[in-house]
Amino acid sequence: MLANGTERLGSAGGPIFRRPDLSHEEFTAAWHQHGQLVLPWCLKFGTWEYIQIHLPPPSDSVVESEPVSTSVASGSTIESKARRILQQADGVAIMRRFDVPTEEGSLYFERVVLADERGFLHDESGAGAIKGNPPIYDVPELHVDVWREMALSMGGVEHVKVREGKDVGGDARWEEWEKVEREKKEGSKQ
Repeated sequence: MLANGTERLGSAGGPIFRRPDLSHEEFTAAWHQHGQLVLPWCLKFGTWEYIQIHLPPPSDSVVESEPVSTSVASGSTIESKARRILQQADGVAIMRRFDVPTEEGSLYFERVVLADERGFLHDESGAGAIKGNPPIYDVPELHVDVWREMALSMGGVEHVKVREGKDVGGDARWEEWEKVEREKKEGSKQ
């Protein structure tokens, strides 16, 4: 996808899952706050669009005994597998970014963004995901727009954080960004 006619946008995202020790409400609050922390990084490093789709609480009607990782070969389609995954997910994250070198922002990403994600996301979710062997959530590879459509059709509520490279809600939290930038400057003086 070409956003401005010359630079290519990359899309990433899919279902995310909360840590098992958090309620759905605690997760939702933490994810909104996370959006405020990630916004400075997004705005500095080429994010064109960042969307959080909050799903309704997972239904108790989801059959616990049915494995999430049921393969397509066992008679289910990728779409039905994806729907089963979304029934257990707490949200869908979507990010579209320009291909911009982000080494300059890696310190903030590691210290703030990834550290914050570990506070509310399951180990197999988010940018710092570590898949289990076998994975607990065997998420099929689908384009982010397919995940978006499915999540919205299942009652998801879309919260656009960044659109066309701009902070839509004006709620970016720059304090952490400024703190990391000060630490980088102090570290380079030594």
